[in-house]
Amino acid sequence: MPAPRDSAVIVRAARLYYEQGCSQTEIAAELGLSRSNVSRILSQARERGIVEITIHDPDGPPQRDAALEAALRSAFSLQAVQVVSAPRTPGIEAVARAGATLLEQLAPQVGSIGASWGQTVQSTVAALPAHRLRPAPRVLPLVGGHSALDELDAGESVLRTLADRLGARPEMLYAPAVLESGTAAATLRAESSIGSVLEAAAQVELALVGIGSVGVHSSSRIVELMALDAAEQERFFAQRPVGDVCGRFVDASGVPLGAPTDQRVLAVTFSELLRIPQVLGVAAGADKAPGLTGVLRSGAIHTLVVDTELARAVLAGI
Repeated sequence: MPAPRDSAVIVRAARLYYEQGCSQTEIAAELGLSRSNVSRILSQARERGIVEITIHDPDGPPQRDAALEAALRSAFSLQAVQVVSAPRTPGIEAVARAGATLLEQLAPQVGSIGASWGQTVQSTVAALPAHRLRPAPRVLPLVGGHSALDELDAGESVLRTLADRLGARPEMLYAPAVLESGTAAATLRAESSIGSVLEAAAQVELALVGIGSVGVHSSSRIVELMALDAAEQERFFAQRPVGDVCGRFVDASGVPLGAPTDQRVLAVTFSELLRIPQVLGVAAGADKAPGLTGVLRSGAIHTLVVDTELARAVLAGI
């Protein structure tokens, strides 16, 4: 058997076994050794730190990056941050699992919860374990409905699913989130069945919100649904929008935008969102960095859950 100091043989055997998938019998033939000697060499490879074995559990809790969390918390004065990743798992899934765990911890502490829509919010709610909280919290919509933005794969709405997981009954807002005119939005808000739900939503103790970036995913769809004419589009983009939360757009400094888009959204207002005691924001994907940065600068988010790629992109851009 080679001497323990013969690292070249140990490394060669380890590469054949762990990188090329050769059997110990094949390695023995390749190196002119007995199979038992190959087994001992592979043991030496682990003992001497030449080979390190890491087990990645795809169903285990996402891994957190403390350095990125501290940097984001400091840069945006956030109360809490989780920057997560999971082996061989898309960022949105890692964020959804971490967000669901956090929501599971926070929900029993409040009497009312509001939710917006978007893919990351959908995934977070879908990952939430079922509970029967007593007393059950009020579950309210922060925005009106839209089938492409607030339905899970099974076709059920995010709000109904969230309420069901918490053992609660949702208070629905039977109106679209985005309208083609400010007049239509104002008319619907004046309806008592709609206005009363939005008033209650503005008073929730905990909000779960997604965060969009202009030109990416749901943000583009929101603008399309508003059916802005050429002059309105020019006015909108002249305000340099970068991101949105609850259908409300902000610029790079975090300043909420006004007309024409602000009047066409049926949702809690930006000032109402700022008064909610605890807002949990979830987002994933480096392409959302401009929008997330703007929303964070607005002060609307207290607790943030993002993936490592998005966290790095945000910090690189400030």
